[in-house]
Amino acid sequence: MGAFGWPRLVAWTFLGLCVVLGFWLSFANLKAVWVVNELGVSAHNGKGPTHDFTNMWIGGRLALTDRLPILFDPLAYWAVLNEEAQTFYRISEWSYPPTMLLLAVLTALAPLYVSFAFWSVCTLAFFLGMARAGKATPVVLIAFAISPAVVCNFMFGQNGALTAACLIGGYALAIRRPIVAGALIGLLAVKPHAALLAPLCFAAARAWRAFFVAGACVLLLGGLSVAAFGLETWRSFFSHTTPLMVAYLEDAPLQHYHRQGVTAFLLARTLGADLPLAYAVQAVATAAAAFVAWRLWRGPCSDPLLRAAVTALLGVLASAYGYTYELFALTFTALLLVARDGGRSPALLALLGVAWVWPLLSIFVTVLFYPLTPLVASAVVYASWRALRAP
Repeated sequence: MGAFGWPRLVAWTFLGLCVVLGFWLSFANLKAVWVVNELGVSAHNGKGPTHDFTNMWIGGRLALTDRLPILFDPLAYWAVLNEEAQTFYRISEWSYPPTMLLLAVLTALAPLYVSFAFWSVCTLAFFLGMARAGKATPVVLIAFAISPAVVCNFMFGQNGALTAACLIGGYALAIRRPIVAGALIGLLAVKPHAALLAPLCFAAARAWRAFFVAGACVLLLGGLSVAAFGLETWRSFFSHTTPLMVAYLEDAPLQHYHRQGVTAFLLARTLGADLPLAYAVQAVATAAAAFVAWRLWRGPCSDPLLRAAVTALLGVLASAYGYTYELFALTFTALLLVARDGGRSPALLALLGVAWVWPLLSIFVTVLFYPLTPLVASAVVYASWRALRAP
């Protein structure tokens, strides 16, 4: 085989098969979700095809029409959702903090499907723009734009692209553009658990301007949400929404939500751990992710974009609450590793193959075996650690 070698041939073949499998899974999942019955829902999950985005859109509608208490009444919310979305939803709920309503009201200014299309295009463009600002190559951006991670996110209209854009941009620009970086991380007040490691990373790098700008943006968005929607929305969020989402998280493994779960907490629960042990396992995963993040950010870095991407992935490992649509960083980090290596390492090529298909394949693996995403993510983190620590 000459200089190319059998290991690289096998790795490239495996990567090619994973890419083909990823496209097939993308088509199959889109068909399952978007082919609906006479009630306007798919047999796949008993919901409309835009169901996650519809929650935000309905939240915005309720805010614009001064009906916010309905957000925190599951039966009333379910009735309004079915009426205004003009379809039948088996189950749905509002799961966001009131800061998300600042975005939700903007989505509610247009009809549902128009707003869904606009949201999907704009949030993906935002992510690609932040990645480009971090000096990602056009080849990496194009490859990522057609990846299963993107399909998984937009299959239901989720916010993974928005979250990943803020994380990648905020981390990548922390040293060069600290004010912009802080503002991007501060925007994650709409989804606070996503930025769990950001204060630690900024402190480790002594990026104090980014640190304080992020904090100021969080306070600003919190204040705006109180001014716009009232303090009662926060009381209701903590007294109704938070306990509901914790109950979903702690429910028996492999319920509806858990099939897309990607956390160490869920892995422990599926293996038979009770709640205290599962939380202990998650605490160890969180501490390990924090330790790795601290070490990566403690000194100078020759590849800020790769560090940003792997830090975003560490954030997924650090949280007990995480789902497949948050795996943007998994595929993106693997693409950066292979691009940095030039496609020479068979191990990295094989890792990219797994990371490419995993956002959609993981659902089947979780249902048939165990939620193994923490192990796959840890492998990508380890490869990134070696790349960033190498001379």
